[in-house]
Amino acid sequence: MVMVNTAAPTDLKAAAKLLADAVLLLARIDETCKNRDHSLTVKKFVFTNHVHEAFKTLLDAGQIGRMEAGLVLTIIHQHLSEHLFSLLDYEVVRTIEKILMSHLPNEHATHEALV
Repeated sequence: MVMVNTAAPTDLKAAAKLLADAVLLLARIDETCKNRDHSLTVKKFVFTNHVHEAFKTLLDAGQIGRMEAGLVLTIIHQHLSEHLFSLLDYEVVRTIEKILMSHLPNEHATHEALV
């Protein structure tokens, strides 16, 4: 069963729950999906509906705690392949870029929109 995010999270607790759910869903997809194309389609869905909304909430709040940072790193390092990244919509990609760049000093930003 896949849970669909029907409303954007409004606080950091809801965002953290969405991230934790996304980690579990992505791990389950890795364990159970044997068809690569199907796996990518489902992962794209999770990134678009769970991860994107949670990342946007974290960015809007302007604070990422230790737990949230750990979940972000787990999602990015363990579940976001180059191929999956290339399949994501532009808005999702920009949100991922912003969350990754959010803790770097401004002089390291590669694009003025990230500053």
